[in-house]
Amino acid sequence: MNMDNIRKISLVDFLHHLGYEPTGRDSKGLWFYAPYRNERKPSFHVNPRKGLWYDFGTGEGGDIFTLAGELSGRSEFVEQARYIAETMNMPVAMPYKPQYFAEEPTFENVTVSRLDSPALLRYLADRGIPDDIARRYCVQVDYTLHGKRYYAIGFENNALGFELRNAFFKGSYPPKSITHIAGNNPRCNVFEGFIDFLSAERLGLNEGNDSVVLNSVANIGKSIPILAGYPLILCYLDNDEAGRNALARLQREFGNKVMDKSALYPNHKDLNDYLQSLNPKISTKPKFKL
Repeated sequence: MNMDNIRKISLVDFLHHLGYEPTGRDSKGLWFYAPYRNERKPSFHVNPRKGLWYDFGTGEGGDIFTLAGELSGRSEFVEQARYIAETMNMPVAMPYKPQYFAEEPTFENVTVSRLDSPALLRYLADRGIPDDIARRYCVQVDYTLHGKRYYAIGFENNALGFELRNAFFKGSYPPKSITHIAGNNPRCNVFEGFIDFLSAERLGLNEGNDSVVLNSVANIGKSIPILAGYPLILCYLDNDEAGRNALARLQREFGNKVMDKSALYPNHKDLNDYLQSLNPKISTKPKFKL
């Protein structure tokens, strides 16, 4: 079977083989829970007629090949095709250029302010991040989406978009990109997400280092021109397939300039999980003296 035939595979059928079923439908297609992240409300939309998907939580979208890349953490097209073939029990041949879906969710009435929401600060405190570190790097973003008003922790990226996070939602306000925190240091830390970056700040791992936050392993290619200027790259990536694939990509690009720091947290899924194992949750309740 050639690549054109693989491209014609139904996204709905592909998701079915992966164990995901639609939760509802609208005039343009079907809604699913995002297959590569946890969420409480389905925000992953598939247009079966066009063979395209869009994740309203992250602002990412594309065809079956780009979805395979998100699911597997593989940025090389041949590897994405192999992942599809393995899932669908099909062989692979011939090149194909993935198609990208340009449509973005419509954020309205967006306001950016100091991070003061007790609920958002409590969410970070529960993950071991104190208020002073949170406010140093994050803001509060209030916005309207699909006619409803929301607020979230905002972490700005290099394209002036924001990663958005609260206790019930993980997404982004486009455009999506990496975040480079530069201080003219000779070494650079690399993190998948900003919660891990904030965790490293709490643990003192960022002292004397610059940082790159990928804001998604799919952004690994965007980090390479920036990381090329550093003689030493310290990777604090997740202990999963996507994290290992991202590490391997950087090692192929930069060789022994790349150091894998995940040995610091071998029994934890990521750096924040490790931080939480070291520290009790930070209390945000008032203290009273008897």
